[in-house]
Amino acid sequence: MRIKLRVLVGVLLGIISVARAQDFDAKDICIAGRLKTYSAAKTTTLSKLEDKYDVQYVKIDVLLTNTSVYIAGNCTTVAEVLTNDHSDYAFELSDSLVIDSVLINGISVSYNHSNGLCTATPVAPLNKGDKFTAKVFYHGAPKTGNGYFDLSGLNNHVVDPYNIYVTYTLSEPYRSSDWWPCKQALLDKIDSADIWITVPTGLKAGSNGLLRNITPISGSYNRYEWHSSYPIDYYLISAAVGPYTDYSYKIKLPGVTDSLLVQNYIYDAPGAIGIYKAGFDSTAYMLQYFSELFGVYPFYKEKYGHCLAPLFGGMEHQTMTTCGNAGPLLVSHELAHQWFGDYISCASWKDVWLNEGFASYAEYLFLKKFRADTAAESRMMAFHKNLLAPNDSSGSIYVDDTNSHERIFNGRLSYSKAAAVIHTLRFVFNNDSLFFAMLKLYQQRFAFGNATTEDFRHIAEEVLQKDLSVFFNQWIYKEGYPVYSAEWNNIGHKVYVKLKQATTHPASVAVFNTPIELKLLFAVGDTTIRLENSFNEQLYSFDMYKPVTGVVIDPNNKILNAERGVVKNIELGPTGITTEPLMLVHNPASDYWILSGIPQNCDIILIDAEGKIVLKDMNTDKTVKAIKADNLAVGMYILHLLQRKTKIASFKLVKL
Repeated sequence: MRIKLRVLVGVLLGIISVARAQDFDAKDICIAGRLKTYSAAKTTTLSKLEDKYDVQYVKIDVLLTNTSVYIAGNCTTVAEVLTNDHSDYAFELSDSLVIDSVLINGISVSYNHSNGLCTATPVAPLNKGDKFTAKVFYHGAPKTGNGYFDLSGLNNHVVDPYNIYVTYTLSEPYRSSDWWPCKQALLDKIDSADIWITVPTGLKAGSNGLLRNITPISGSYNRYEWHSSYPIDYYLISAAVGPYTDYSYKIKLPGVTDSLLVQNYIYDAPGAIGIYKAGFDSTAYMLQYFSELFGVYPFYKEKYGHCLAPLFGGMEHQTMTTCGNAGPLLVSHELAHQWFGDYISCASWKDVWLNEGFASYAEYLFLKKFRADTAAESRMMAFHKNLLAPNDSSGSIYVDDTNSHERIFNGRLSYSKAAAVIHTLRFVFNNDSLFFAMLKLYQQRFAFGNATTEDFRHIAEEVLQKDLSVFFNQWIYKEGYPVYSAEWNNIGHKVYVKLKQATTHPASVAVFNTPIELKLLFAVGDTTIRLENSFNEQLYSFDMYKPVTGVVIDPNNKILNAERGVVKNIELGPTGITTEPLMLVHNPASDYWILSGIPQNCDIILIDAEGKIVLKDMNTDKTVKAIKADNLAVGMYILHLLQRKTKIASFKLVKL
């Protein structure tokens, strides 16, 4: 094996010298590690010189085998100068790789390569607005990893039980420079790219975009020429080389005339197709369903597919995920990344929850649609259990240390808690039509670009027509979750519930201001009531004309929380009825509005746009009231609250 490898490397070196003369043109991954307490932020460039140009096109033209991580070839970058002081061209490339030459606008230039950064000096000065072409010839063998993040950008491993080898890339978050000369800046998406990979015959090379040609080279090699016309972030460019068979099919997407190619590279080994085919076939249903939920698959003019590799989990390489298996949770997770991560990439690794949280939540959405409800609820409970005691609840979803890949890809925070909090945000919306309309608007607004947490918050507020700063502050930027307990009692036709809330990190969030559901149990049947909880201790009263036998907190698992028990307290009564602020939620609404924090002995009057009274509830002693809207005409309404004939509040209500 070693002798064959030496011979092969020699052949490759021979081909690469000819190439120079002729101008030879995926994630359900949990990373172990604990949150570091220091605050730091790594920019995704090594030098400020990299910020002086905008990358518009990249062409990677390399030789790879499936038996080693040796790589040789060239990379062309076309860029535009952004400043008037662009003295040197800077790019990143691992010190494990040897630079043979650097050409700027076709002229060989001097360069310095150390500590992963290369600076090259153009012969002629470059000014703002100038476009230039930089071409780097290089070769070498970077260190290899073991299938986890941040160990190596280029890996080579054996596939058990087939005893075949695969070479594959894994560049997230800062490892693209392990295998190609690049600018690692999230905000500088590459407008278009060619990835040409020359491999020995008998192998295939998978990558991004469409496979335009397979060109024979010197009789013993084939060059796989992939092209993508869509903007792409540096870490999403990929290559996978191995003895593959191409399993492809086409599907129709809603609202798209042309069929979408679903292209999968499966191991060319006995029995492999039988193992992976069903999983990759299910991608068709996911593509159609997610296109309905989020908007049409964003790269529909090219393809979607998978390259198998001996990888722990998957990596959402744009249009062609690299994955270790074809399990439905992994496939749905990585597919959802095509919207959340690829189409819209996080603007900073601090905002990575926008990638990983939504991809994780898509697992739940997939199960809810295609499996039993119990499977979906079990998945949500699994997200919760990853944070509930005795597990660690410390740390915020928003990343505070982007130097650490363990912190960026913390399984508890960037994946599980983020997915759970997205579910809670959907609960806050309390209207699935609005919630998914918001996700579609988010996709439209930041298409092929980048977004921050605040960008997403503003979209959510725009659609919901509600300030969500408290929600994002307590759930995204702060730590912990609420811990509930409750007491309840029946007195006549009244039931009283005292809800108590502690938090796991009171120094970070003293009380979570959130809607919550209580299920009231009867001897026969039950009813669920939605409340607003704003205090550590809050007393509610309800009219119930049959005795309550028990109370369940958050029965549908909408909120990440722990429970310390619910007990009946025969001493509990009306004293100290809620000091909850007067609040209207679930507005606009098609079915009902919720008014909470109602003072005692209030008159509630609802008036339509013509001034006609359509609802009147005089001298109510309810603290929470559901105002039915399903029998009302679409339009605007005004809700007045009066106490002793004095108006104390008015609300504008919208019926959808």
